[in-house]
Amino acid sequence: MSQIMYSALLATHSSLAAYEFDGQLKSWCWPRKDAFHNQLRFFIMGIAQGDQAIWLDPERDQISFAWLTPLEHLQIQWHVHHPDARGLRVRMEAKLIDECTLEHTYVISAHEHSTLRSTRLWFLMAPEVAGRRTQFQCVRASTGSNAIRCDSDPYFLTLQTSDGCEFKNTGAAQIDSQHSLGQLVQSFLNHPHAYRSIEMGRCAAIAVSPVLHWEHPFTIRMALHSALDSQFPSSPSSELSNPLDTRIGAPMSENPVASSSQRESGSSHNRSELSLSLRVLDALTGPNGALLASAECDWDMRYSGGYGFVWPRDAAFTGLALVECGHIERAERIARFLAKALADADDFEQRYTDAAQPAPSWCYRQPDQRPLVCMLWIALLNSAKLSDDALRKTLRAKLNVCLAAMADELLASPATALFGFDLWEEREGQHFFALVAAFGALHRGAELAHTDAAAERFLQAAKVASQLAQAHFSPLHPWPARTRTPSGQLDFTADASLLSCLMPVPEFPLTTEQRQGMFTALQTALQHGVGFRRYVDDAYRGGGCWPLVGLWFALGAQEVLPAKEAKSFMMLSLRQAAAASTPLGYLPEQIDPTSSLPSWVVPLAWSHAFFLQLSQRAQKASELQKNLEETGVSH
Repeated sequence: MSQIMYSALLATHSSLAAYEFDGQLKSWCWPRKDAFHNQLRFFIMGIAQGDQAIWLDPERDQISFAWLTPLEHLQIQWHVHHPDARGLRVRMEAKLIDECTLEHTYVISAHEHSTLRSTRLWFLMAPEVAGRRTQFQCVRASTGSNAIRCDSDPYFLTLQTSDGCEFKNTGAAQIDSQHSLGQLVQSFLNHPHAYRSIEMGRCAAIAVSPVLHWEHPFTIRMALHSALDSQFPSSPSSELSNPLDTRIGAPMSENPVASSSQRESGSSHNRSELSLSLRVLDALTGPNGALLASAECDWDMRYSGGYGFVWPRDAAFTGLALVECGHIERAERIARFLAKALADADDFEQRYTDAAQPAPSWCYRQPDQRPLVCMLWIALLNSAKLSDDALRKTLRAKLNVCLAAMADELLASPATALFGFDLWEEREGQHFFALVAAFGALHRGAELAHTDAAAERFLQAAKVASQLAQAHFSPLHPWPARTRTPSGQLDFTADASLLSCLMPVPEFPLTTEQRQGMFTALQTALQHGVGFRRYVDDAYRGGGCWPLVGLWFALGAQEVLPAKEAKSFMMLSLRQAAAASTPLGYLPEQIDPTSSLPSWVVPLAWSHAFFLQLSQRAQKASELQKNLEETGVSH
C-alpha cells in the first residue's frame, strides 16, 4: 500500500487547497472546508514538448516539495526524465492570494546546451458542484484565449494568465469513458481548433500556454466567484497583471521542518515543528471551529471513507491538547462547534459537515464521542481563561444534558449502557474505552452539575461505569478486554484504546501493578516494525503502523514510569514521530511498518494534536528535571 492523501496543503481560515503526492492540485474547498464543498474534481498540469503531451510522474521525474512559508506558499519541482524531454526542470510555486484566489507560477529550464526549446504547459481542469454531486456543469473558453471558466452553481471558477501573456489555445472538452484524459490532452494539442468554446454535461476546460522561454515565469491564477456577484472576465484584471513580488528562484526562507538527519539526531520537537503542527490544525479548522479529520474530498467513501468531515472524537482529542498547551481560543472554537452539532440531541452522530450537519455515516453510534466532548467542555469550563460568559453558559448547559443522558443509561441498564461501535469504528459492543471515558466525564463533571441531586447522580453513574470497566479485567490477561461483544463474550485483543485509563483519564482507579503491567504488555503486543499498530492483526488499509499510537503510549508514560524514564520515553517518541513524517513535516495516519514512509491519509489532525500535546509535556518534564538538578535534588 503506497497511496497517500495528501502531500501538501495551502490554507487560509476558510480555504483549503490540497496537492497529492504527484504534485497536482486535487482538492480546493472554498468557501467551506469539508468534503461536500470541494470545488475540483481535478486540476492537472503537464508539459508539451513539440506536439507530444507529457504527464509529469512523481517517481520518474524526481518530484520534490519545499515550503517557502508554511502553509501558505509551496514550491514543487520536477526533474523530467521522460525520453522526449529528458533534462527539463519544471518548478512551480503555489500560494493562496486570498480566500478565493490561488496562484501558480511556473518556470521551465534545462542545461544550457539542451536542444529542447519548444516547451509549453497544458492545463486540464474539472470542477465539482458545491454542496451536491451532479454530472451537469458548463465549461467555456474565452474567445481571446486568455481565460477559461467552469460553472458549478452557485459558483464559477476561472483560470487566467496573470503576467501579461495569454494562453495559446483554450477549449472545452467532453469527458467520456471511451477515451483517457491523456488521449484528450493529446488530441487537443494536435487539433485545438476542433474543440468548441463551450460544453455542457460531463466536461472539462483545457488550456495550453505559448512556448515558454527558459527561466521566464509563467503565472496563472485560479479564482472562485459567486455566480451572483461577478461576470465572466474578458481579459485579465489590473490586479492579475501585477502578481505579488515573490519570484521563483528567490532565496527560500528557512524550512521549519527538520531534515531527516535533524529528526534522527533528536531536534524534532523544536519550536518550528510545534508551530507547523499548530498551523496544520489551523488549516484543517474552519472559522466556526469545524476541525476536519484530514484534508480529503472522498465524500461518498469510494476510496478512504471520507476523512474530510468532523469526527467529534478527533475534535475532542484535539481540543483537549490545545487546552493543555494553552491555546484556549482555538479550543473554544472547536467546543462551540461541537455544541452546535449536538443541537437538541443528547448524543453525537459519527461525523459532521463543517456546517454541523450529520454527514453520511455507517456507524449508528460511537459511545466514546460524547464523553470525550464532555471532557473538553469541562476542561474549558475549569479554565480561568474562558472569558466568554455566553459560551460558558452554553457549554455548561450542553454538558449537563450529555452527562444526564449517560447517567440515565448507566443507572437504568448497565448491561447495555454505552453500547455501539468502538473508537476505530470497526466492532460493536460495550467497550472499555467508552466506559473509561464516561467515568472521566461523569466524575469530572459532577462539580459542574446544575443541582446537588444531579451531581450525586453523576457520581453514582461514574461508579457504575468504573465497575463495568473493571469487570473487563481478568487474572489470565495482563490487560483488560477491549470489548464485551453483543453475545456477552470478552474480547481480549490487545488494543491501543486500552491506554485510555492512562490518558485521557489517568484518574481511573487502577493499582500501580495493573497500570505498569498493562503498559508494558501492550507495548510488546502492539509493536510492529518501526511503530505500533492500533490492535493485533489490524488490517485496515494494509495494516500499517499508526504514529498516534506511539504518541499515545508516550502520553501515558508519566503515569507508569519514573520521571526521568518517562521524559526519555517522551523524547524518543517525539523523534520517532518526526522521523515518520513527510518531507514537509506532515504526520500521517499510517506509515509502512518496514520503511516508515507515510502510506495513507496525510496529514491527520489527531496525529498532530498528540504531537503538540506530547511536546508540551516533554518540555515541562525537561524544565522540571533541570530545576531539580540545579537545586541538587535527585529524582
